[in-house]
Amino acid sequence: MLRVFLGLCLPNSVKDQLSPMKSGLPKARWIDGENLHLTIRFIGEVEETLAGDIHDALSTLSFEAFPLRLKGIDCFHSRNKVRAVWTGTATSSHLKYLKRKVEMNLGRTGLPAESRKFTPHVTLARLKLAPLTSVIPYLEANAGFQTESFQVDQVFLFRSHLGHRGAAYETLAAYPEKI
Repeated sequence: MLRVFLGLCLPNSVKDQLSPMKSGLPKARWIDGENLHLTIRFIGEVEETLAGDIHDALSTLSFEAFPLRLKGIDCFHSRNKVRAVWTGTATSSHLKYLKRKVEMNLGRTGLPAESRKFTPHVTLARLKLAPLTSVIPYLEANAGFQTESFQVDQVFLFRSHLGHRGAAYETLAAYPEKI
């Protein structure tokens, strides 16, 4: 079984802009720079044959390169307990279009469409159910965060290897822009 997802790599210049954001949250597990990415679609555990079908379906993915900017800071929380802190993206019709195209191509493999609302983000830190009140000062202090624009011209199929120190990602395939 392979644990896979589709995402975007971040250029080093953008990772460098994210680096100063990695402080100011007690007990946060900050994501290593090499693991920073923007998930387009988490797929999960699949058999190797289905992974091959996913690759075949994505090989025909067509989209035009577009600029994207990371913007703002937020968190995922439930019952006032925070699990992750992340930066989002500036509004992008191109990114929404890419997400729809990915879903259409994946539909050919028999995978059901994602049921959750698409919230494009780059996870900066994971927390073990920290109280929301302890995270709010960090969110407020960094509310105006944004990066320079960068060009999105490839989508990547990643394999996630879970370990006791977090996940490590392996690039299985890249799908460059095609018009």
